[in-house]
Amino acid sequence: MYFEVEHVFEAPIETVEAAMFHPEYAEFLLAHEVLSGVTPESVEDDGAQVRRRIHYAPVPAFEQLGPKKVPAHWFEFIEESVWDKHQRKLVFSHLPIAQQVRERLTTRGELVLEEVSPGRTRRRTRTEIKVQNLPLMLKPFSPVAEQLLSREAKRMLDAEARALDAWIRERPAA
Repeated sequence: MYFEVEHVFEAPIETVEAAMFHPEYAEFLLAHEVLSGVTPESVEDDGAQVRRRIHYAPVPAFEQLGPKKVPAHWFEFIEESVWDKHQRKLVFSHLPIAQQVRERLTTRGELVLEEVSPGRTRRRTRTEIKVQNLPLMLKPFSPVAEQLLSREAKRMLDAEARALDAWIRERPAA
């Protein structure tokens, strides 16, 4: 399933970009309860691109699916991403931490910053979520699972956009 989420920030594109990559931004997200944990594993900047590997632990959206409890670690993932500074585009993939999730879930996409007008920036995120390798009896539920996961991803992106907007308002020069 493909979906797109768009947010507009009342800030220049350089300010939005700097905020997204500020070393203290991850801690800011924790304080705004967007995540329950975040650990940068590696960041490499060669001048043209930034390659990142970050362990994210989102606040779980639900604790049960029907009668089955969903462990919190099933929501955790490693983001592997490359930010192209010239195009202002992030290409990412999310690798679930839990093996049983990793075998069944693929998430990848791109995030692009665009100047709407001087002092206004649009951030467009396009994502593909694919559920596969389900047992035969559960295969018909793949589209339902993809819709549920895309709704949750949109909720998380909206929460993160509110936090990013707060960061920009609180630290306009950051």
